[in-house]
Amino acid sequence: MAWTPTLAPTGSRYLALANAIEHAIEIGELKVGDRLPPHRDIAWRLGLDTSTVTKAYIEASRRHLIQGEVGRGTYVLGQSRAAEIFASHADDPAVLDLSVNAPVAMADDAFASAIERAVRTPDIDWRAYASRKLLQRLRLAGVRWLETRGISARPEEVVPVAGGQAALAAILNVLDIKSLGIEEQTYSGVIALARGNDVKAIDLHMDKDGVLPKSLTDAAVGAAILTPTLHNPTGAIWPEARRQDLLTAAARSGTLLIEDDAYGPLADIRPMAAMSSSASILFVSTLSKTVAAGLRTGFIWGSGPIVEKLNSAVYATSWGMAPLMMEVAIQWIESGVVTEQIAGQRLEIEARHRLATVFFPELRGNPPSPHIFLKTDAPAKLFELAGVRVAASSAFSRRPEEHPGIRISLSAAPSRVALDIALARCANIIRTHIG
Repeated sequence: MAWTPTLAPTGSRYLALANAIEHAIEIGELKVGDRLPPHRDIAWRLGLDTSTVTKAYIEASRRHLIQGEVGRGTYVLGQSRAAEIFASHADDPAVLDLSVNAPVAMADDAFASAIERAVRTPDIDWRAYASRKLLQRLRLAGVRWLETRGISARPEEVVPVAGGQAALAAILNVLDIKSLGIEEQTYSGVIALARGNDVKAIDLHMDKDGVLPKSLTDAAVGAAILTPTLHNPTGAIWPEARRQDLLTAAARSGTLLIEDDAYGPLADIRPMAAMSSSASILFVSTLSKTVAAGLRTGFIWGSGPIVEKLNSAVYATSWGMAPLMMEVAIQWIESGVVTEQIAGQRLEIEARHRLATVFFPELRGNPPSPHIFLKTDAPAKLFELAGVRVAASSAFSRRPEEHPGIRISLSAAPSRVALDIALARCANIIRTHIG
């Protein structure tokens, strides 16, 4: 990981580093299970001797903050006092959590009603694994869902999965991808997947229009994960010309493109997978980011041997899906409720984006997005002390020092009134903070 602490300017260097580790765990910058940088790596970045870092790690271990494992590295412990402090903060009702992206909680009982209807569906054992019949019905519903994104799919080209993160994990595991291009700013799940699957990850350089085609070509990776529509964390929509250039670059280099369309249904933009190209591409779509967070249902679309291999690996794709949520997704897609829900989400996100531009005029002209990224060197802890939990730049980059800022989930607020108060506090911190 790319965690780089800021050390106290005076005093023992090894104690300063040990204290920085403890503080990072307390504020959630380092989370339980996170792997710390290797001794040499952090020594180089901080200008310290390796022996000093080793001594600091020993001190942090003595405090039961971290634990080293031979051959695996050093990890944050779950029973440390610092971890308990962060856990207590995470449950603080006085703090409005805008750090996690989720659809707006709509003021209706549609989801509860859908579950009640689904339970009454005959001939389904909700205690069992999903049957082949239920899986095929969901695959057919996936065809209809993909049509709304401009993709004409055959049922055998659709792989049902338990959400977008599960889809990406299945792709990396089943296809045994060894080298992966990831956006230099991407969401934490991608960084964690690359690290957890022992994949060689290479950052793809970006500008305001998205990943640079030359960076994709130069990376020479087997696959690359791209989020061109309402990019996370920036909220940007990459222009069609850039998308076409990336498809051309991928076709020439033989790179498999994995298009993550988590937020795509919230924008009237044609996905890369629907554009004409000879590039090999897998399209990942999910209902959990645009309809309901608890509706852990998604789809992978592709063609040829790659998707055949994914469809045959049910242990990694559909086996872990909850039959009840599968039935809800089927009924909502077939009845058109999903379309209605997304329309409601879009209207509310547009309103919340307009509200955000009042406090942050630099957002004017940007597409309405469920999240915004604000450039600032104010630490996330300052916002939390003011009653607003935000996502720090360290969650979105392996080199957060190059992209200082915070992401705020506009859609996570329970109401516009609550969002208005939170944004006012955030704007005040950014305006008055002196780094």
